[in-house]
Amino acid sequence: MQIQQVTPDEWRLWRDIRLEALASDPDDFGSTLAREEEYSESDWRERLVGGVKLVALDDGPVGLVAGAPEPQGLYLYSMWVSSAHRGRGVGEALVREVLAWAAEEGWKLVRLRVYDHNLPARRLYERLGFVDAFEPEHMELKVS
Repeated sequence: MQIQQVTPDEWRLWRDIRLEALASDPDDFGSTLAREEEYSESDWRERLVGGVKLVALDDGPVGLVAGAPEPQGLYLYSMWVSSAHRGRGVGEALVREVLAWAAEEGWKLVRLRVYDHNLPARRLYERLGFVDAFEPEHMELKVS
């Protein structure tokens, strides 16, 4: 497996894995497949500017995650691993890459939102040191 940072010129790679994630697990995201299928090339390219966007590759894309600046710190979002690759450390590898990038870029805090019903994701984030934040369904980690 390889983790690759995605650039605006690789918008098709990001689009394809993002749409697969929305189709596979529609209740785990703050958007919908129908909405994002309507995005234009320029919309997809714009989404890849700023922060960090990563895909996991294993004979094709099998996971993705993003991190974007927000006032409180870096916001980790769009975390997803294909069902065929869950339980193999893909999610952990993706999150660790975001955390490494955040540390290199000088971020002091990484925040995320995870729904209470998504127990496997909550366990992953807890294993990596995230704790519940003050906002419901939010977790955070101080980056060293």
